[in-house]
Amino acid sequence: MKKEIIATGKDVQEAQANAAQALGVSDQDTVYYEILALPKKGFLGLGAVPARVKAWIELPDPPQRAPRRAVKNDAAQEPALTDARPAPAKTAEPKPMKPESEVKLTPKTVAPGEDLSLDFVRRLIEDLGIRASASLFTRDEGGREICIEGVDASMLIGRHGETLDALQYLSNLAATRKNVNGERIRDHVVIDIEGYRAKREQTLRALARRMAAKALRTKRSVMLEPMNAYERRIIHSEVQDIPGVSTNSVGADNNRKVVIYLTDSKPATPAGHADDAPADDE
Repeated sequence: MKKEIIATGKDVQEAQANAAQALGVSDQDTVYYEILALPKKGFLGLGAVPARVKAWIELPDPPQRAPRRAVKNDAAQEPALTDARPAPAKTAEPKPMKPESEVKLTPKTVAPGEDLSLDFVRRLIEDLGIRASASLFTRDEGGREICIEGVDASMLIGRHGETLDALQYLSNLAATRKNVNGERIRDHVVIDIEGYRAKREQTLRALARRMAAKALRTKRSVMLEPMNAYERRIIHSEVQDIPGVSTNSVGADNNRKVVIYLTDSKPATPAGHADDAPADDE
């Protein structure tokens, strides 16, 4: 069974986040998206048009209800109906976050025009004159990964991976169009450069442990610098197994931050901004 919704935002990324929140899903990797309209700024703030996306998730089919049957009522000697209802199905536990260093990659060969994300990355590298190459892989946990390697590849990383994140966003956007076979590839694509993502993850996990120890030592909450949803998820994942502390996300848009707090003194979340999902399910 499919549950879908249409959401808007000032850009596609915000519209996707709003859609995921409306669907009640904190892990956006489980959501499928179709971009209906790109945002337009308008003139002097007038006539601006928000981005619109359709999002959907796959849900298990509802359990079949047993048919009602007539039973004899001994007291009134009249037939009565009983409703045999099966117990509700258990909700699947959220999948733990798998470290990037443990993700298995399998090389994938495609013809030009079949994977528009790969075509976009290769064309960008060529247009910028960067001495690097891009290869396509499938991830064992699902989705695709484009690995960029070469002498100048690190130029595409940027401060704390900001340029890399922008490249990944645009690569996923490129895949919303139909390829030469008339198909749209809906699998999320991850962009990695010279193994940067695994190194960044190790740095963030070490930071999470260090800041959790500080919170326990000082008996005070610790707020980290603004991070994107993927990096906040790493912090949540690492802190969830440390006794005495937990995590929460506060702020809006690009200014969302992770707060590490003592479990007996959870900080308030500003109205209108739900958690990224504490610890294990952002």
